[in-house]
Amino acid sequence: MSVDPKMLDALATALDDLTGDPKRAMPVKALEALAPLARPGTRLKIDLEASAILGAPLVTVSEAPSPGCLLDPLTPRQRMVAEHLIAGRSNKEIARELRISVATVKDHVHAILERLKLPTRAAVMAAARGVARR
Repeated sequence: MSVDPKMLDALATALDDLTGDPKRAMPVKALEALAPLARPGTRLKIDLEASAILGAPLVTVSEAPSPGCLLDPLTPRQRMVAEHLIAGRSNKEIARELRISVATVKDHVHAILERLKLPTRAAVMAAARGVARR
């Protein structure tokens, strides 16, 4: 995807806004500058460190995974646990539903987080919801 000079200027402004005070909320003008790049089915990433080194915004736009792709790296049993996890069920509820021990659920959740390269079960839930919205 090529980006026109006006978009580069808007991205530079957005980058300046993003690298300001980290405790401050992202300014609306930064979001507005990025909006034309964000389309359904795409993922937008701004690499702040590389942008600082290059002296220009480094923005990558890639295709977002389909819902099936999120759970593709998982085994069938991990997929079952992940579906319950995404539904917001506790380890105890998942164990009861799947007729396995809570310790086994914990093992599956740990394996799911590692395979999906996500830090928490909330991140798995957010990733699944983000994919479903597209």
